[in-house]
Amino acid sequence: MIRTDKCPNCGSLDIGKGYWSGYAALMPLGKPLSMGSKVIVRVCRECGHIFDLQAEKPEKF
Repeated sequence: MIRTDKCPNCGSLDIGKGYWSGYAALMPLGKPLSMGSKVIVRVCRECGHIFDLQAEKPEKF
């Protein structure tokens, strides 16, 4: 997948970065005691479209 700094929904170049908060961690299947990983997202600051989800700690999987 090609990473772009342009919103795939509206074409805006005004992109922010954040992460899911609270209990919205990405958890590995079959590892019930794992703490999982935060999910980092990119979001368009014009239309609010959320895209490019990424695990902060992919080694946990």
